[in-house]
Amino acid sequence: MFAMLFSFITFDMDPVCFSIPFIEHDIAWYGVIFSASFYVGYKIFIWIYARYSLQNITIPEKYEKARIPSDFVLSKKGQKLLDFYQARVSNKEKVDQLKLRLYLEEREEDPIPSIQSQSITFAESALLYIIIATVVGSRLGHILFYENIWPYITSPIMIIKTWEGGLASHGGIIAIFIAAYLFIRKRSISFLTFMDLISIPTIFVCSWIRIGNFVNQEILGAASSLPWAIIFKHPADGALPVARHPMQLYEFLLYASVFFLLFSLWKKNTYKKQTGLYTGLTLVISFSVRFFLEFLKVPQSIYDYHFPLQTGQLLSIPMILFGLVLIIKALGKKEALDKKVHEH
Repeated sequence: MFAMLFSFITFDMDPVCFSIPFIEHDIAWYGVIFSASFYVGYKIFIWIYARYSLQNITIPEKYEKARIPSDFVLSKKGQKLLDFYQARVSNKEKVDQLKLRLYLEEREEDPIPSIQSQSITFAESALLYIIIATVVGSRLGHILFYENIWPYITSPIMIIKTWEGGLASHGGIIAIFIAAYLFIRKRSISFLTFMDLISIPTIFVCSWIRIGNFVNQEILGAASSLPWAIIFKHPADGALPVARHPMQLYEFLLYASVFFLLFSLWKKNTYKKQTGLYTGLTLVISFSVRFFLEFLKVPQSIYDYHFPLQTGQLLSIPMILFGLVLIIKALGKKEALDKKVHEH
């Protein structure tokens, strides 16, 4: 009765952001948001990886005895890196080594490659793997888990028509794990460490993709009389324009909260050895909450009418279990390390 006092919000935004002149090709808001979120996520990863790499600072042998001039002043970027490291590492020798490294990077004559430039190169290579994995994995996941596969077998060209809709986050996550393994095979970083570093920008991207879903009026919630329910005038699946739970906004808030939690936790505990912890937390928190949110969604898959749980819930269970295993192992390693340090 109380809800009747409110007027439901009506949403009917044009999903097309703009058209490319001359060729008249429409660019959807979803594509713009998708691309922009990946760009910001890429920048976040550079920031994270640059600071992670500070723990492995090396000085070329021929410069080991170099001295920093008394009048030398670090650039703002260099000073920020030094401040970040100094606030988390109490070893003066390591801090002095970083100071020397930053000086060698910034001196006018014969500078060495900078931490920032190396981080950008690493991030650019990783980004290519992650983008391909996200698009391919999400598309194949949608086809396998949510639709009738036979039309795609008889007409394979339909598989690449991502602009017609159809991306599944579970497929994207699985593909990212595979891409991460392939990416780090010839690099001096462990699989779980790399997954920890990319889990933070990945959950950021996931949050904004839900805003793209909101604009497209897809992934609809069940009918609701709550005062914040939204009436989508032209749902992508042709459903009736009734007041519904704004599921896309629920999930946006969920993923955004996980991002801020992980980012804050990582900043505070950057150099503590808890490999796999951030990946595990991402999987457990995100998919646990999503499991319960699925009860508020309309069926998304052709299989949802044959099982008591929706497809999204069934796919979330192994993600949660795998995440729990990673968290337990990560905390177990930390306890073993703390015990070893205490014994010595």
